[in-house]
Amino acid sequence: MNAIATLLAMLPFLFAIFLANVAEKERSVRMFVYLYLLLLNGLAAVTGLFSLAGAELLSSEVFLNAIQQQYPGVEVSQLRAVRFDLAGLILIAAALLAMVVLLLPVRQLAARILPMQADSVVHATALSLTATALGINLFQMVALAPLLFAVTATEQGVQQIQQMGGVSYLDVLVFPLLTFVVAGLLGVGLYTRRSQPEALARLGLAPLTLQELGIAAGFTVALLGMAILTERAWQSFDPDSLEKVGGLSKALMGNFTGLSGALAIGVAAAIGEETFFRGAYQPRMGIPLTSLLFTSFHVQYGITPATLLVLAMSVVLGLLRQRTSLTVCILVHFLYNFTTVLVAT
Repeated sequence: MNAIATLLAMLPFLFAIFLANVAEKERSVRMFVYLYLLLLNGLAAVTGLFSLAGAELLSSEVFLNAIQQQYPGVEVSQLRAVRFDLAGLILIAAALLAMVVLLLPVRQLAARILPMQADSVVHATALSLTATALGINLFQMVALAPLLFAVTATEQGVQQIQQMGGVSYLDVLVFPLLTFVVAGLLGVGLYTRRSQPEALARLGLAPLTLQELGIAAGFTVALLGMAILTERAWQSFDPDSLEKVGGLSKALMGNFTGLSGALAIGVAAAIGEETFFRGAYQPRMGIPLTSLLFTSFHVQYGITPATLLVLAMSVVLGLLRQRTSLTVCILVHFLYNFTTVLVAT
């Protein structure tokens, strides 16, 4: 059910990407693309308004007592830290920004900073959806992640998530693997603007050389070392938040253990995320914006040192993509995820 819900939630965004690529050749479709993006972001803004309006109710004693009754032992201080009002404002601001960047003068200004084309409807759509996605992901980081941290800090919360199945193999097959691969292929215009060989070349897929295998191994070791240092530093100055993130990750990802779990997470995240972020998105939007967007999709970490680690890793992978190929990035991402999951079990 989680996989189906995720796929349904992503379909409007995938359709926007497809439509934008069609509009590159069919100019009559362009106005429809912009109207569709305005509608999509209008709905996001309305959602933000609902969150802002309901913030007082969600922080009321009635809501807090209901959560405490369902999850005995949950800390009230953690529940009070959940900011639905701030999350609502973030979503509204992001939706408005997503509409503003559709204006040609704004895109011309953005094109001075980013390697994008101001007159491209595909690039305009990418820029608009970037603001939308950042708003939605930050909304979850500010509101939903802290709530989940509070709940999974209790035995009842962990048990309930485990009873619901947590994240399943079907979930990771749909997201990130299927969703991001489709988004990447649609983004580079497969069968709308480019043939299959042209699309794969645009993504940066290329055979690996022996030298690149060595480079991939070296970068994997470096990223693993970065992760170990981050965890040790995190443990020394904020062990409580480290435990909360670990508890939530264990509750959600408890199904992925051993060799099969490591392979599933490694393959799904590496192929899916790298195809979209480093393959399709980065060459037109640059490393900084790509890394910011990539990091925002890891909402399960909330705003913690783990988020900074993901950001740093994205920058490293972005630099690697510039100097080698998408294939190298996929291999490094796979080896990193495979190793971390295998060691954690």
